[in-house]
Amino acid sequence: MFLHLGGSFIVNKKDIVAIMDLESSSISKITKQYLKEMELNKNVINVEENILPKSYVIVKNEKENKLYISPIAAQTLLKRCEEDYIKRKK
Repeated sequence: MFLHLGGSFIVNKKDIVAIMDLESSSISKITKQYLKEMELNKNVINVEENILPKSYVIVKNEKENKLYISPIAAQTLLKRCEEDYIKRKK
């Protein structure tokens, strides 16, 4: 199953490490450092350049370690993941 992050970007749900709210999670010094390191290593992808970002999704698999910045709220992304999970259990 895949999760649409906005624009033309989708990721495999099994590769998602975390879905984070950009505003509330970027307060922490450790998180700021992590975000900065990801950007320095060119591992950050802004899925919609002209829209205010609301969340970020950390994706890790054998090929990549990426951080996708999304205009879609973290709660909405989480809800989309949960809806698919509930449908599969039925």
